[in-house]
Amino acid sequence: MHRGAALILDEVQTGCGPTGKMWCHEHFNLPSPPDIVTFSKKMLTGGFYFKPEYLPPQPLRIFNTWMGDPARLIMLQEVIKVIRTEKLLQLVEETGKFLKCGLHSLEAQFPFMINSVRGRGTFLAFDAATPELRDQIIKYLRQNGVLGGACGLRSVRLRPALIFKQKHAELFLEILKNTLWQLKFSCRS
Repeated sequence: MHRGAALILDEVQTGCGPTGKMWCHEHFNLPSPPDIVTFSKKMLTGGFYFKPEYLPPQPLRIFNTWMGDPARLIMLQEVIKVIRTEKLLQLVEETGKFLKCGLHSLEAQFPFMINSVRGRGTFLAFDAATPELRDQIIKYLRQNGVLGGACGLRSVRLRPALIFKQKHAELFLEILKNTLWQLKFSCRS
């Protein structure tokens, strides 16, 4: 606790490897660990961990809320084992670099359509020029078998599985490129 305030980090979307590290906050070289970290999604369970000074004085008062779901914890243990044995964090970093480079290339090819490529690992996003174009990109991607998420006003976000490889990124980039070409020419007609 610094100056009476706890550092609470929300790792619900970023925890469990999509940025190339188990926890996104590991990228930031914090002078001390966060006080409280929340997690969910890829962790297969929702929860939080905290420094000992934040331990509730009556931990068994609300039994399952504090104790977690033992079945989900067993599943999570196996997920973590697979992440380590299959070197999935390294895969995410390598694939993410390739994917981000490909997105930057498309950004250069279609500067009036997409911009602001950003993110870490495979946890990436880019902006469309307008909200309407973003919605069209999402629609065309879905028609071609790719799930991309809309976020904010103009953003397309990517949240692939940890097993997403370069061959998948190549396929995605080709589909996105074709989508952008289709939209570019449909706007002209």
